[in-house]
Amino acid sequence: MKYRILFITVAASLCFSCEISVSNIYLQDVTVDSNGLSCKGIKVMDHTEKNDRTEFSYGEKIVFLYDEMKGFALQDGKAYPNMSIYLITKQGDTILSKPNLFPHEQGYTEKDLNLRTNVLFAKPMLPNNEYKVAVNVVDKNSDAYYNWERNFSVIHNPLLKTKKNGFTYEVQYLYSNNREVVIANNIIKRNEEIALFIENIEGFEVDSYGDANIKATIDLTEADGTLINLNDDLFPNLVNAKDLNEQLYASLKITKKNIKNPVTCTFTLKDTNNGHQLETTFDLTVID
Repeated sequence: MKYRILFITVAASLCFSCEISVSNIYLQDVTVDSNGLSCKGIKVMDHTEKNDRTEFSYGEKIVFLYDEMKGFALQDGKAYPNMSIYLITKQGDTILSKPNLFPHEQGYTEKDLNLRTNVLFAKPMLPNNEYKVAVNVVDKNSDAYYNWERNFSVIHNPLLKTKKNGFTYEVQYLYSNNREVVIANNIIKRNEEIALFIENIEGFEVDSYGDANIKATIDLTEADGTLINLNDDLFPNLVNAKDLNEQLYASLKITKKNIKNPVTCTFTLKDTNNGHQLETTFDLTVID
């Protein structure tokens, strides 16, 4: 029943390739405090063309790129940067601290110095909350620094439409096993293995052995009403309620050619003992 996904929420890196599709628009409403270090602006790389958003679906990965950051004290023609990243709640509590992300002593030429900050809007962040991302870039060989921060909000994926009666959950998302990313725009490739995840779900009736008696179905229907696939018995046996509470998932893959988009997926869950129900529907655009 368990399917573990490791979310690396924040990271820093350098990109040595210029073949990256990014926005030509700089991030707006950014609070900057700098001394010695400067850049033309911060660009955003994500899965859409909306590159100056303040709202992200749970699980979205965003990369911030610093356009022509300069001001490092070069040694033998190389710069020695360091970076720290912090996630702060609206109440001012730091929920994640990642200092000293470049602990090694490797230097970089200015040509290769393409700094990036990666932020995944996932746990410890949760939907329906606001957070501040704060990034500190420093020069190891001087007192120069470039600090910036901006507020963002995390929401449930609006493309996942859920009706529930008796069940509650913390987060719900689509995940691609092939790409190892959360799918935020509901665009997938044919033969791509994806899964719907629901975490920290509650509302099951648990027997004396710690099991729950549930029934779950999933079906896929093309835009013209053609049924592609139906699995009406995802859990034929009793399921450990603790495992269900931690994480419930349903896998699917679309192999049919010449699909008529969008494909509507419907997942239903019912506790056969207490009658609690949940239904999630979402549309998928399938490409080759």
